Amino acid sequence: MASDPTRSRMSAERRAELFTAVHELLIDVGYERLTLDAVAARARASKATLYRLWGSKSGLVLAALTFDGARHQPLFGDADASSIDEAFVTMLGADAVSDGDLRMGFMLLQAASADPEFATALRAEIIEPRVGEVAAVFEAAAARGEVVRDAPLFRRLAYLVLTDLAFFPLLDGHSDTQVARHDLYRRIIRPALTFTEHDGE
Repeated sequence: MASDPTRSRMSAERRAELFTAVHELLIDVGYERLTLDAVAARARASKATLYRLWGSKSGLVLAALTFDGARHQPLFGDADASSIDEAFVTMLGADAVSDGDLRMGFMLLQAASADPEFATALRAEIIEPRVGEVAAVFEAAAARGEVVRDAPLFRRLAYLVLTDLAFFPLLDGHSDTQVARHDLYRRIIRPALTFTEHDGE
């Protein structure tokens, strides 16, 4: 079993350098062709150290993907919104997905389709926290009496929101914009929710 990297003597700065090398290799060669030998060479690290701290390629890749907190800022901000409309205004202002992140997303999905163990870890470490974050926006709206609580629907809409944010530029052929996001919310997300008489309309 891999040891906890936070308990190792490797500094946060050194881990950041190492994980940068992992990101670069993922973009350059993809998950399947990425090896710990290649990471060790690019990061000038010991392969034995990589195995000791992360146990496997999948463990190292997931650690690299979840290390940089700036990449995983909440889509809806830290403050509690007073309404679901207010929450989605914050989401409309989120940074657009970069070309590099778009390529990374497709590469990871391809890797997950070929590696069930990696797929399980990817869902647990990266996908589910994001799904939970978006679904929590709908749950908060239900708690305020804005919408009827429907947990399965909330999760399905969360998948829709995240898929649109991640892949809209490729599917549409144009850059993601606040106008496009607002259109998704106004035409699809909001009508799909059953608003109550307390929603203020």
